[in-house]
Amino acid sequence: MRKHMLVIIVFIILSIISIFLIFQVNTNYDLTIYLPDDSMTSEGLNILEDEFGSHTAIEVMLDGESMDSALALKSLLSDIDHVEQVVWLDDYIDLNTTPMAYIPESLLSNFYIDDHMLFTIILDLDTYDVDVDQVIIDIREVLDQHIYALRGDTIIEMENRLIASKEMINIMLIIVPIIIVLLIITSKSYFDPIIAIISLGVAVLLNVGSNAFLPNISFITKTLALALQLALSIDYTLFYLHRYHEERDEHDRLSATKIALKRTFPAITASALTTIAGFLALLLMQYKIGLDIGLVLTKGIFLSYLTTLLLVPVITLYLDKYIMKFKHKTLILVPKKLFKHFKKFMIVIAVMFIGVIIFGLYFQSQTTYTYGTNQDLDPSDQTYIDQEAISDVFGNYQQMVILIPNDMIAKEVSLAQALYQNDSVLSVDTLVTQVDPQIDCSYIDPNIVGAYVGTNYTKMIVKTTVTEENDEMYQFYDDIKNMVSTYYDDYYILGFAASASEIKDIVTSDTLLITIVSIIGIFIILSLTFKNFIVPIGLILIIESAIWVNIGLLAIMDINTIFIGYLVVMSIQLGATIDYAVLLSSRYIEYRRTHQKIESLNMAYHKSLVTVVISAFILSLAGFTEGLFSNIETIKDIGFLLGKGSLISLLFTIIFLPLILYVLDRFINKKIQ
Repeated sequence: MRKHMLVIIVFIILSIISIFLIFQVNTNYDLTIYLPDDSMTSEGLNILEDEFGSHTAIEVMLDGESMDSALALKSLLSDIDHVEQVVWLDDYIDLNTTPMAYIPESLLSNFYIDDHMLFTIILDLDTYDVDVDQVIIDIREVLDQHIYALRGDTIIEMENRLIASKEMINIMLIIVPIIIVLLIITSKSYFDPIIAIISLGVAVLLNVGSNAFLPNISFITKTLALALQLALSIDYTLFYLHRYHEERDEHDRLSATKIALKRTFPAITASALTTIAGFLALLLMQYKIGLDIGLVLTKGIFLSYLTTLLLVPVITLYLDKYIMKFKHKTLILVPKKLFKHFKKFMIVIAVMFIGVIIFGLYFQSQTTYTYGTNQDLDPSDQTYIDQEAISDVFGNYQQMVILIPNDMIAKEVSLAQALYQNDSVLSVDTLVTQVDPQIDCSYIDPNIVGAYVGTNYTKMIVKTTVTEENDEMYQFYDDIKNMVSTYYDDYYILGFAASASEIKDIVTSDTLLITIVSIIGIFIILSLTFKNFIVPIGLILIIESAIWVNIGLLAIMDINTIFIGYLVVMSIQLGATIDYAVLLSSRYIEYRRTHQKIESLNMAYHKSLVTVVISAFILSLAGFTEGLFSNIETIKDIGFLLGKGSLISLLFTIIFLPLILYVLDRFINKKIQ
């Protein structure tokens, strides 16, 4: 018992350390850093920062202010820390000598429309810098007694940080109580859920705390990891506890613990390794968000695996008295003769299986994806209300930055003129459009020159009406790229359209690699587990067909989904839900040594189906909870796909696995032949 107590003490110490480490975890909100180092976006952003520094902009719309009041507010805003400049109409026109009626409409409409004034606040901070939060607070304090609205990427990123910090806890507060209820319904003792929650809680705590040893984790990973680790690894504890009760009916607590651990070790190990294999494939993605998600979840699954093998048996030993005392009947029962008429329906099931494979393969190829990271705001949120208010008056636009070499003014003028010919371009802001290109730079205000001309590159800021990710956006980006390339061989295009297009090209090429690596890894693990290579092919085919149908349903329902979500869910669904087939197949093989095929199927499903169903329901619950309650579009897409996918995998396992086991029986247990 001394060894058992040592195990508990070690886990308690590690948990306490993890609590302190949690506060040291750095969260990253800039998804462009996950692009390859040699991508146009990555290289262009580095050049932009080197030559022009870190900058971001916030737009402020004032309503009903007098000219004097507006200029006074502009002065107050300029005094805020990190504010480099507040741009308004008076920077272009001397308002003391020029009446409003004489200002050209093309200029005036950018700053003043129907008693609405639009200021642009330039900050010396990056969009994702956490110091921006304080700047926004200071801006709001200055404008507190005025009618105003704010718009800008920095506002949205601040909103994302607030959402990500709250969602993780809020989602867990929803998921955990429901899981406890499900565990109570399906367990054999009221203490089983307590053991499961302790085990999972420790594993999750260790995983979150150990993230402090990573440079940072993305806000997507941070929001996903807790719920997914809990949902994906609860199988291991359930496998053990259900087997412990079987053995405890015939043995003392120590013997039951040893036998249960021995009997479930192969299934738990195979389940953990298949899930890890799915996540490890994500590490190979060129778009390094896969590395971020894959590394954190792989670490989480491994810690859950160790916790199940080391901590759960010890807790079970210490709590055995209470486990036995508070035993109750399982509220969900599986018929013992479930496959009594199985042979009569084998042909029908086989035809159904072929049908769903064809269905899935076709429709999953028809699904439409998005690739960018634009965030759809909650219409009830103040950020959304402000954004719409400004858009209603001054219009909506997307900004693009073009970096071109400082070689010939004539080329810059020609490119600016060509850009204006595109119907989707609202404005081109660069030195040659702000100042007569005939004027020598030495005669121009150095501050104006420095805003557009760096050591080696000139900056063009293009405003476009193309704001949503769709075919029009990709075509617009291609048109701009082709236009710039006619004048320059060396150039960089930055902005949402550019990064989304690059992500599209990169992750699309990652798909085949991830699929192949996942399948090969899981095939090897299952081949070693079952000691043959025929059964794994059948199990993988079942889950792959479930994945195809899951994705194909999006095309039928005409739903677009983010591609990175598809890749993540594909890995999770293959690596995690194949556990259902692994457990049922393991029990079938165990019983097949002493029983006939149909009887072995009946016994395997009778003993294991409840465990499989509850595991699938918990994973599905975690997915749908993320989908319903998250305000981050990527998380919502992953959540709904995962919730739906786990149920489809469960359904396919229940219906088609008996057919696979029956047909492949000669390869499963050759000694019986």
